[in-house]
This record gives sequence, C-alpha cells and structure tokens, in this order.
Amino acid sequence: MGYDQVLKNNGAIKERFLDTPALKFRDGREASPEEIWDFLTVEGPKRYPNEFHIGERHGRSEDVELISSIKRHYLSLTLVDRLNKAAKNGVPVVMIQGGQSHEIYYAAGVIPVRPGIVNGWATNSKENMTWEEADRRRIEIRLIGRQKLSVEACQTGKYEIIQNGLVPITTLAPFLCTRCSDISFGVEAHRHGPLPVDLAPVDYPVNGQDSKPWATHYAAENLKRTTAFLAKKSGTTLTDEKVWEEIKLHNEKRRLAREFQQLWWDADVPPTNSQDRAIVGLGNESSGDPVAALQILKESLEEVRERVAKGVRGHGLVKNPARIWVCGSCINPNLHPVDKSGGVVVGTDDGWSEIYIDVEEGGDPYEKLAATMLKWPYELRTKERALWTAEQVKRSRSQGLIFMYQWGCNYQSGAARMVADIVKETAKVPTLIAERDMAESRDGNEQLHTRVDVFIEMLKKHEENRDAKTAAEQSVGV
Repeated sequence: MGYDQVLKNNGAIKERFLDTPALKFRDGREASPEEIWDFLTVEGPKRYPNEFHIGERHGRSEDVELISSIKRHYLSLTLVDRLNKAAKNGVPVVMIQGGQSHEIYYAAGVIPVRPGIVNGWATNSKENMTWEEADRRRIEIRLIGRQKLSVEACQTGKYEIIQNGLVPITTLAPFLCTRCSDISFGVEAHRHGPLPVDLAPVDYPVNGQDSKPWATHYAAENLKRTTAFLAKKSGTTLTDEKVWEEIKLHNEKRRLAREFQQLWWDADVPPTNSQDRAIVGLGNESSGDPVAALQILKESLEEVRERVAKGVRGHGLVKNPARIWVCGSCINPNLHPVDKSGGVVVGTDDGWSEIYIDVEEGGDPYEKLAATMLKWPYELRTKERALWTAEQVKRSRSQGLIFMYQWGCNYQSGAARMVADIVKETAKVPTLIAERDMAESRDGNEQLHTRVDVFIEMLKKHEENRDAKTAAEQSVGV
C-alpha cells in the first residue's frame, strides 16, 4: 500500500481537496490543488516510491480526511526539487541544526536546512528506489561519517554528505554550544576536510553566561556577523527592515502553532494522530518555505478546530490513548507503533522550545533575536529545562514522559536522568529513558519498540488503577 493509493481510494477526498486554495510560495509561485494532487498520485510515486510506501513501522499518515496534511506532505516531498532548483539558480543552501530559529537565514537570502533534511536530500538524490533500497542507502551514507570521524559522534555535521559532494552545500552556519556538543565537533571536522566549505557559526554563551549583562549583545553581534556574511554570499541587500519582516512572519507562525497545540491539548478527544500533530512543527521548521508553511498552519488550525468541536478522533488512535511527552534532540519513538500500541505523542521539547517564545518586535532586530534565543527553555541549565518540561507535561495532560537520545550523544545522554527525575517528581508521571542506534533501519530496533510498547501498557494500567481508586473513594464517600 502506498500513500498515493490511500488518496486514490478515497474518492470524496479529491473533490474536497480540489476546492481548496492554491499553495503560495515566497517566490510568488503558486501550486494549484490540481498540480499538488497530480504530484502526489502520479509523478511523486514514480520518482520516490520509497517516500510513498506505507509499512508496518513506516510511512506517511493515512489520515487523508485531514486535508491540510495533504499540502504538508506535498511541501515536504517537493523539498528536494526546490533545494536543487535554488542551488542551481545561485541561492545558497546552508546547513544549520535543529534547535534554532530561522529568521536571519531567510532575511539573508539563503535557505537553511537541518541535518535531517540534508540526510533526506542526499538519500533522495537517487530516484526510483524501493523503501528497502532507500533505507540501505541512508544507513550506508551515515556509516561513512562514522568511519571518517568517530563511531561515538551522534552529530557529524553531515560530514559524510557534504565532504563527498552528495548535495550542493558549501556553508555551515549553526548555533554552536546548543543542545548537541557534537555540532561543534562536526563544524571543526569540516574545517579540516578535503572539500573547502565556508563556516559562519553563531556562538552561544554557555555555563550560566547567558544571564550576564554582556551576553545578549555578544549573541547579537554573532547573529549580525553571520547574517551579513550570508547576505553577501547570496547577493542580498540586507537591511534591518528585511530582518524584521522575517521576524514578524515567524512570530505569526509561532503564534498559530501555539494556538494549534493548545487546542489539541485541551480537546477531550485527540483530534489527530501522532504524525499529524507534528504539523505544529511548522511553527519553526518551514520545509524551505515559511510563506507556504504559514498557509498550511492556518488551514490546519481551522480543520482541527472543527474536528475538536465535532469530537473527531485522530486516525488510527484507540479510545483514550496514553498521552506521551517526548524529550530529546531530533528524535521520536517510532510514531506508527506508538499509535498502534494504544498511545499518542502529545508534544516534544525539541522544536516546541523555539516556538514557545516570540521575538519582541521593535528596536534592534539582532538584539531582540539574541534576547529570545537566550531564553529558549531547551537551552537553559538542565534543572531549568526540566522544570519547564514538567510544566509542559502538565499543560498537555501527558501521562508519561520518554526521554530519548541517539547513541553517541554526549549532551543529551548526560541530561536525561536529571530531566526525567525532576519531571517524575514535579509532574507526578512515570518516565522512560531510551537510547536509539543512529544507523539502524527504521523498520528495525525491535528492542526499542518493545520498551516503548511496554511503557505504553504500563501507562494504561497506571491510569486504570487510578480510575479504580477514585471510583472506590467516591463510593465510600457516598
């Protein structure tokens, strides 16, 4: 079964979808509903059968009743084409990382891509692969980095991809010293690699320095220097007004994402499954086009509002699924088996941290951006991060927390126990710490799936026992 077949097998969906607005991009281009439908049912499956395949533990959400998700899939599935076109036309594609906002990059006329996108770009630079072929290619590419650098590095700065010229990235501009110690390791590796690349990182004050009076100005100067460098590289005339335009656009995305998420959390019935809840991620990550991402967020919010009013339950979810919060960088438990096992992921600290706070509008844009980035909860000292996470667990009515990290991730593996213990004590929910192999097949890693399955079963039993205790106490009271 493929995602294209799911679309075709729901005859009424096409008529509904073709009645929606065209998807608008920041360069002025529009993709009509007919064009999107044709790509998802004809062109896309021929070129990327791996991306359309739906298996036991992989594939796109089959909830095609959620019309906005169809446009979201189109946006992500056409990203490779848009990146190739941009690079061909002289628009620099710059590698950053997952835990940062993107205003300065779009203002500078470049397209930021995080490591996961670079992986997908490199994998799908070869077309017409089966799922198994693409999965094997992804693993083989990742292993190059481990062989060239270190088997203990979770994040290699995509050394294996960029230094082998698999994708046309010539600049790295991440925020250093945030979330992943190996980001700095990867940047330094590129400095000594065989293929010359430009390095334009933003330094981030650490070890409590973020609260010092000089820290905001220092971070702002870093942001300004990097933005100016990238604007020169792209040939963009950079002004403060242009930076403010991007800030306001991304603030709007953040506000929509927060409204979407709160509406989802407050619903008596989860209105989407775990995969489609991730639409909230467009509040930070834009799949290469924040204008299109903004439109999809608006349409998604309206759909979910209607679903909540009608009590619609997300596709594939059981009644009253165990609600799970996930911690960790660029990582989730496999969402397919989570939903099938009776759970649902209601939020993640990664990504939500950058969506959680708006940039104050007015004044010097770099100073205001710097002040905001120094408040991102995920990047605060571990105890503060943990207390913030506990608040999100309570707000989302999560029944348990899973802290995951990649094997070799020195930073997150060191923080996991402290965060989990503080959340357990503060939010009064069970927790699970799980490590995942960086180079595993996404259909493999059965031990991890089993641990998550057992954790979900434990959460459900815990909830049943609590309900039984409450009923017994009420009976005695009567």
